[in-house]
Amino acid sequence: MTDFVNKHKRNDMKYLTVTFLVFAILNDMNIIKKSSKLIPIIIICVVVLSGLGFAAWHYIFSVKTAKKSDSTNKPSDVKKPDATPKVEVIHMAAMGDMLAHDTINSNAKTSTGYDYTKYFTNIRSSYSTADVVFCNQEGLSAGDAFTISGYPSFNAPTKYSADLQNGAGCNLINLANNHMADKGTAAIAATIDNWATLKPLAVSGANKTADDQNKVSYATVNGIKLGFVSFADFNNNTSIPSYSVNLYHDEALVRKLVTEARQNSDVVIVSMHWGVEDSTVVSSDQNNEVNLLNELGVDVIIGTGPHVLQKEQTVSRASDGFKTVVWYSLGNMLSSQLNLKELIGGIAQFDITKVSAGKVTISNLTFTPTYMHYDWTATEAANSDLAARKNAMIYLLSNAAEPLSRSLLNTTVAEQKQYVIDTLGTEVTVK
Repeated sequence: MTDFVNKHKRNDMKYLTVTFLVFAILNDMNIIKKSSKLIPIIIICVVVLSGLGFAAWHYIFSVKTAKKSDSTNKPSDVKKPDATPKVEVIHMAAMGDMLAHDTINSNAKTSTGYDYTKYFTNIRSSYSTADVVFCNQEGLSAGDAFTISGYPSFNAPTKYSADLQNGAGCNLINLANNHMADKGTAAIAATIDNWATLKPLAVSGANKTADDQNKVSYATVNGIKLGFVSFADFNNNTSIPSYSVNLYHDEALVRKLVTEARQNSDVVIVSMHWGVEDSTVVSSDQNNEVNLLNELGVDVIIGTGPHVLQKEQTVSRASDGFKTVVWYSLGNMLSSQLNLKELIGGIAQFDITKVSAGKVTISNLTFTPTYMHYDWTATEAANSDLAARKNAMIYLLSNAAEPLSRSLLNTTVAEQKQYVIDTLGTEVTVK
């Protein structure tokens, strides 16, 4: 401010000095003396001319100053916006049916309770980098109050859910399956409460009230918001209220939940418990539901229920040019079923990528096959002595040559890997 005032003081002095010099020249030339009547006019002219001169000088000075100021503000000194878009990625893993058969429960029994974490010891490293791990808990985990039992009316200890979380890493939980209502609404509520204490990323598919059924489950991982909803084909127990388990034959419910999820999340994942048991062929019912879910903007469909593998397919969406990735069935992961195809499951993995505020993409689809083993002699099998099965364990198929040689299945790792490749299709890399 002081520099500004001093500069203008100097300019005023220059203005007065110029005016004085003009008067002195006119006086020496005797113009003022000879023309005393013209003095007022002369004074006005002198003042005007001096002012114009000073204004011109001031304009030139201001332009030079502005140019000098601009030259100091070089482009390199100005902070440019970051041109690199922000990329956010979720690495996701998904596994099929987790069935707490009697053999699974008895093999998990310890002197102090149950330990189901051991079943996943051999496979956990294959998806250890996953941020999200989907699991279908097929059946209840309502605890001793509802009697622990396997097929046909499933109910596991409460420890079962905790061990699925801690041992298998499950944190995106589907409860929409035909065995969820096996022991009624109180057992459903106990199972929901059990998972609530564990605080996974999201649970969907079973409900304590009608209001609960109308709520979408959300989770935010690595800056990406997931909307997660689950549906089943039917309930074994038909006496329960309709809100207890989400069924996809209620199209109004499907449209409501999926539409809300689409409007409020970056990526929509839908779990579907569907299909024909023990069939690797996709049914017309499954295809119809895929068409609806694709139309509603679902990004990923994870299928369970047939207990065997079915194909993977990417379905284009005409409305916006994006696609729906469909895993029709991931088969069984944890079970003690009898048929070979029921013992071959696996871990589906893929990346969910969001660039800035743009639409997500699903990429890098892989599948790691697994083999569910138990020791059982030919005599025990001939006598259908199911309780005699022991040493139940999940193996990566690539490491299963030795346990397969001890089984009654008469197959090889190579044969089963080819079965997986042929069943899933060409869009998936089988490891």
